[in-house]
Amino acid sequence: MTLIDTAEMYGEGLAEELVGKAIKGYDREKLFLVSKVYPHNSGKNRIFKSCEETLKRMNVDYLDLYLLHWRGNVPLSETVECMEELVSKGKIKRWGVSNFDLDDMIELMNILNGNNCAINQVLYHLGSRGI
Repeated sequence: MTLIDTAEMYGEGLAEELVGKAIKGYDREKLFLVSKVYPHNSGKNRIFKSCEETLKRMNVDYLDLYLLHWRGNVPLSETVECMEELVSKGKIKRWGVSNFDLDDMIELMNILNGNNCAINQVLYHLGSRGI
C-alpha cells in the first residue's frame, strides 16, 4: 500500500499525526500522500496555515494531493487560486476536490485554472453506493 488518504478533520489532526508516525522511516518518494482541507479553511486567510500544519503533523515537506473536503462558503475561485499558489510553492504536487456534485464540477471547470483539478473524490464504499 503506497497511497494514504487522511484529512485535517479526522480526529482534528490526530489522524495526520498518526500517518506521520506510521510513515517514519519509509522512502517518501514511494508514498502518495493525500489530505483534505476543511471548507472553512480553504480561503486566503487560512489555507496556507492549514496546509503547513498538515505537513508538520505528517512530518513531510509536501503532499501529493490536497483536496477541498466539500463545498463551503469560500468562493471556489479563491480556493483554486490558493491551491495553485500551494503548487507553485512546492507544498502540494496537485489539488482536487471531494464530494462535489455535477453542478459544482461544472462551476469549477469555468473558473480560471479550475481545469487543473486532478480529481473529485466521491463518497463510495460498501455502505454508500449512491454515485
